[in-house]
Amino acid sequence: MKKIVALFLAVIMLLSSAALAEGMTAGTYQASAQGYHGSIVLKVTVDADKITGIEVVEQSETEGIGAAALPMLVEAVLANQTIGVDAVTGATITSDGFKAAMKDALTQAGADMDKMTAAAEKNELKEETLDTDIVVIGAGAAGLTAALTAAQQGCSVILLEKTGMIGGASATAGAGTIATGSRWQQEDGYEDSPEKLVEDMMANGHQKNDRATVELFSRIIGPSFDWLVSDEGAAVPYVRPETAKRYYSGEGRGAGVVKDLGEKFTAAGGTLMTGTPAKELVVKDGAVCGVVAQSADTRYTISAKAVILASGGYGANRDLLPQDVNFDNYVYAGHAGAQGDAIAMTKELNADLINMEMVNMQPIAIKLPSGNGQGVGGGPSFEYNGVFMVNQDGVRFCNEKGKAWDTVQAMKGNKAQYLIMDQAGFEALNAATSRVYSAEDVQKWTADDYTGDPVYKKAETLQELASKVNLPYEAVSSAAQAFNQAYAAGEADAFGRKLNAPLSEEGPYYALRVYVRYYATLGGLHINDSMQVLTTAQEAIPGLYAAGEVVGGLEGDIYMTATLFGWAVASGHTAGQSAAEAIAE
Repeated sequence: MKKIVALFLAVIMLLSSAALAEGMTAGTYQASAQGYHGSIVLKVTVDADKITGIEVVEQSETEGIGAAALPMLVEAVLANQTIGVDAVTGATITSDGFKAAMKDALTQAGADMDKMTAAAEKNELKEETLDTDIVVIGAGAAGLTAALTAAQQGCSVILLEKTGMIGGASATAGAGTIATGSRWQQEDGYEDSPEKLVEDMMANGHQKNDRATVELFSRIIGPSFDWLVSDEGAAVPYVRPETAKRYYSGEGRGAGVVKDLGEKFTAAGGTLMTGTPAKELVVKDGAVCGVVAQSADTRYTISAKAVILASGGYGANRDLLPQDVNFDNYVYAGHAGAQGDAIAMTKELNADLINMEMVNMQPIAIKLPSGNGQGVGGGPSFEYNGVFMVNQDGVRFCNEKGKAWDTVQAMKGNKAQYLIMDQAGFEALNAATSRVYSAEDVQKWTADDYTGDPVYKKAETLQELASKVNLPYEAVSSAAQAFNQAYAAGEADAFGRKLNAPLSEEGPYYALRVYVRYYATLGGLHINDSMQVLTTAQEAIPGLYAAGEVVGGLEGDIYMTATLFGWAVASGHTAGQSAAEAIAE
């Protein structure tokens, strides 16, 4: 009998051990994976049955986008106990990096990875009907401005945002906002006028702008900027420098501006619904009277007296980009959510589209480890010591401080191009782009054993540097000598650039491969002075307005400094006013 009992207990213990072996080994595990800008490092704590904690130890994701997505992903994984949750819309690369790090940590813990990667369960969609005065689609700067303006006019407003966070492309912008005709500009003594702005923008866009839209912008930007910074308006903090300028910059860049606008919108009584993309417009008798939208668990039918489209551009949608351009030659530096949503939603309304072939391209970008592009330094305005650019043949080919358009055209003629820098230039470049990547990132990228993007090499001599990036040393050396001779002569060089320092005679030296980048699209919906969307017959669509990048024609074939963010504010403010006034009539 004792033997039977002992055997029974042994079997029980064996089965218990087997059961425990099927669970995870309790503890905390650290893992990392590549995100959008750099590594995402996690500490994941588990017990035998479940994930009990996730700590984001290190990340350098974009403020307001990837950085904002990480807490959402942590919450979703803990709630569902699987990494098979949906990626955060607009932060797909960050989401993939987070999931890869989670998979590594859970593998270390001995988890059942089939279970831990299974798709999170989704319930059947609920149906809900809502009623409001105005629906705004898209919570970037334009949509937030439109929504806040309408709310301040006493309208009930629902603001829909398809991603999990507000900001859109505006969150990564510098927030330079042109202020022609504003009180600040007049008080600061800056000489400007709406007429001058129109001609400057038309010339910058090579006369390919829609003049009526530019003229509208020139009239509304001053009052709109006044509203943006005044206590009676949005009261968004902007920097007012001692030296008068044509534009001003928001405190905290674009991320700071959209955060302030979002807080003021909800404080004004507005309803913000993130993670809720608009799916279609509701149309009755030719007038837009609502929106169908869908969150993770609910399908909403929203009745409204007016709808404002502010869903951004179409830079991330290759099907809408001009088909005669090989965009594989460039890097995309825009928002992942720029899919041209409004264009699809207005197709059945016969909405007029203008300048759809226009895509904003800018020079001097790197390719991040994620494959996405990112502008570096001051873009086309090279103010760095000892920095110049050569092509794949080691030949210098343009004025690096020239106009963006000219630099882009010159870069398009190359198969590749590299910045050549001495130590002072290297430090100045990285200081100017410190918000984009960290010193640790640069150290990793310039190590001899690093083989990914960006291509960023360091060497003690120019000859060694040329060898590392497969450039002919004789050509690079010749370019450096000519550069230094022009500096010594105190004259503009052969490309018309006035040099402020030579390339150092002593190493180390650096080479960074750079690209033309594209992001904002410059075509889109055609609007009238009230921001109403027009049909191809140039008739206003009742109940439908548009603002921001979704509107075409403002810029021509390249944008002018501080006008895109300025347009987001001016068009959003005007659309909110126009919609509110139409409802009141």
